[in-house]
Amino acid sequence: MLKTILIGAVALVAAVLIAFVLIGRERAWQMIAGSPDTGPRDFSINARSPSPNDALACTPGLCADPDFTVAPMDDSPADAIERLAQKLLATDPLARRLDDGSDPAKARFVTFSPLMRFPDMIHLEAVAMADGKTGLMAYARAQLGKSDLGKNRARLEALLAGG
Repeated sequence: MLKTILIGAVALVAAVLIAFVLIGRERAWQMIAGSPDTGPRDFSINARSPSPNDALACTPGLCADPDFTVAPMDDSPADAIERLAQKLLATDPLARRLDDGSDPAKARFVTFSPLMRFPDMIHLEAVAMADGKTGLMAYARAQLGKSDLGKNRARLEALLAGG
């Protein structure tokens, strides 16, 4: 009886692994958990994940309780987002832009962990500030799991380092 259960469990795991290979890891996660893209983020609401699998970074005064702050930039909002988008796409081969670019002060990306292809969303928004500088708001969140082991914070820190 135990041997039959063990063989069944091994067969089930093997079938799942084969399905992941044939379907593709990214598509398989989407079939299991749905699309990681829930649309544009509304930074004014400041909603956070109930699990420690997200990160929030903002220029001081633009959002409540960020994980770290980002200095204002001299670029226009559109130029700041374009520069950050190009940096992200150049440094993360698994990142893909999801928004249509119709609002040049915002960008939305999905990226995936290298091995298992767990999906993470990245939202960027730039706003003109009263002093003529541009403030940034950035949010990254894992779609799956209770913790991302600090991966999203590290991703935002690397992306926003040096402006």
